[in-house]
Amino acid sequence: MRDNSNITVRTMKQEDINGVIEIQRLVYPDMLAWSADQLSSHMKYFPEGQLVALDQEGRVVGSSSSLVIDWDDYSEGAAWSTITGHGTFSTHNPLGKTLYGADMSVDPQLRGHGIGSRFYDERKNLVKECKLKRLLTGGRIPGYDSVAHKMSPKQYVAEVVGGRRKDSTLSFQLKNQLVVLDVVPEYLYDNASHGFATLLEWLNPEYAITVNMEVTEPPVQHIGPEKERIAQRVRIAAIQYYLHSISHFDDFAKQVEFFVRSASEYRCQFVLFPEYFTMQLLSCIREPAAGRAVRRLAELTPQYEDLFRRLATDNKLYIIAGTHPVIEAGQLYNAAHLFTPDGRIFRQKKVHLTQTERGPYQMSRGHGFYVFHTEYGRIAVLVCYDVEFPEAARVVAEGGARIIFVPFCTDDRQGYCRVRYCSQSRAIENQLYVVMAGTVGNLPLVPYMATHYGQAAILTPSDYHFARDGIAVEGNLNQEQIVITDLELHLLDEQRVTGTVIPLQDLIKDAYDTVIHCA
Repeated sequence: MRDNSNITVRTMKQEDINGVIEIQRLVYPDMLAWSADQLSSHMKYFPEGQLVALDQEGRVVGSSSSLVIDWDDYSEGAAWSTITGHGTFSTHNPLGKTLYGADMSVDPQLRGHGIGSRFYDERKNLVKECKLKRLLTGGRIPGYDSVAHKMSPKQYVAEVVGGRRKDSTLSFQLKNQLVVLDVVPEYLYDNASHGFATLLEWLNPEYAITVNMEVTEPPVQHIGPEKERIAQRVRIAAIQYYLHSISHFDDFAKQVEFFVRSASEYRCQFVLFPEYFTMQLLSCIREPAAGRAVRRLAELTPQYEDLFRRLATDNKLYIIAGTHPVIEAGQLYNAAHLFTPDGRIFRQKKVHLTQTERGPYQMSRGHGFYVFHTEYGRIAVLVCYDVEFPEAARVVAEGGARIIFVPFCTDDRQGYCRVRYCSQSRAIENQLYVVMAGTVGNLPLVPYMATHYGQAAILTPSDYHFARDGIAVEGNLNQEQIVITDLELHLLDEQRVTGTVIPLQDLIKDAYDTVIHCA
């Protein structure tokens, strides 16, 4: 990249309009440029989103136009004209959470000077300042014209994303940390791209909505049959699930059914599968773009739910069917699914996301935690990284949970140990049982799922009432296996009263009001 220190980027003014139009004519000689009325309209609706780049002489050498939208108002295949109000930006919605990049133009003689990257940096800063969730834009694929006779637009984009081909626009956008979500037909009249465009996204890493962690007591809906006396012994199966390439959904179903049938034969009441174990299905979908791959997996949610609803009702089991990506109101979540013996389905969305989930997978986080009331007492689900936050376990423990299920997916020993050590800590801190189940094996063709390191375990508080080392049972490391044990729930009640220590009761909340610094 050549030096851009002599370039100034600022918001657009009325006197810049003629310069912006001239740059557009140079950049898009075969397409319609902005009109003066359109540019004036942009500044009227959203002045902060209209930028220009100026050289030392004050000449306009680039422009960037954007508006704020509510992405839920549009389909993923929405055309440029629909999103931009036919170029007027009348669709600008100050209450939206998405900054939409409508256009970016740079003087062809100054390409390679970093002006486009400056514009993207300014857009990202604007997303953060306005506390928006994402930057979204449509990208031309002008290089497609030369290969349109021998490959589809999706194949072309996949090759560019995979680094096997260069595209003057898409390669530049990928370099600026944008992720391809889809390939959209009839996006814009553009001969070079044959009317196709990529839908690209950058997620704001600072985006957050306040989560109320206080325990409330809403009206309780029991998800199992009401009984005057809650059962005091429960048998639980945790699955070390082996990931390997498969050919179709039936292969996945057969592997799952084997474990559920085995748990039923051992008269278990609960079965826990790992986080992301349905990623196995991507080995037969073969989508190289991570963001798009997870969304394609979410399209299989009906088949996934039908399979586990049937298995739960046929075998009279509670099945925590690991996690599976779901799309709700246009947003993608990593959601744990609880299937009940009477055919109902409940979701606990992952709250704390990893960098891969926030970045390449383009996921949104859930808000809040659930305590589920069953005839075996109250249970909760903390998905992998969630268990590394003591507040999450504490809030469900104070809500009455006696068992926390932790589906996890880790790729190396360090990651596994973080989840394992934190799970053991949560069992001790909150005087409850923690059940862990993880993936083993490998999926070399699935983005970010190549290797796995896991060991299922069922953990107890560390006291005389339980196993000496706080481990009720654990599997053999990195082997496909089902781990089963009985948990005595009445022991938790005893230990919470007569334990050597009683951390669930002895927490002094006002001790943390003030931190005193001593030099």
